Amino acid sequence: PSAASWYYEQLDLGFNYRLTDLQAALGISQMTRLDQYVGRRNEIAATYNAALGNLPLTLPWQHPDCYSAYHLYVIRVLGQDVRQSHLTIFKQLRARGISVNLHYIPVHLQPFYAELGFEPGSYPNAEAYYGEAISLPMFPTLTVDNQRFVIDAVTEVITE
Repeated sequence: PSAASWYYEQLDLGFNYRLTDLQAALGISQMTRLDQYVGRRNEIAATYNAALGNLPLTLPWQHPDCYSAYHLYVIRVLGQDVRQSHLTIFKQLRARGISVNLHYIPVHLQPFYAELGFEPGSYPNAEAYYGEAISLPMFPTLTVDNQRFVIDAVTEVITE
């Protein structure tokens, strides 16, 4: 197991497709705000793209004919161009009070799948992504000042 704060384990395979009436009502009520929320997420992504574009990072790419909901905004730390490790960068951003996360641990590395015979190295691209990805704060109510704080912190941590 990893000491990283993003770590979790899938010990068993399960399904839960039940939606309560209250959850359904909340979901329906949120539909009226969907365009507003997605629009704001695209504004936040555009700001991140402009501010972080010159750093040794891979930023989310979107085909010009598409419009993303930006559920997540995942940067990828390019190891050979950054002096610090992925884990160190993650911890430094967390230490500054930024709620970064890592989405997601490759499924084949979970204990449930290890018992089925999957091994590290089976999916090198997924493992490479896992070793580089950091999800930055992305939610419609993220303020301009808070996003600026995130951008400044990422810039400082990456360029140290």
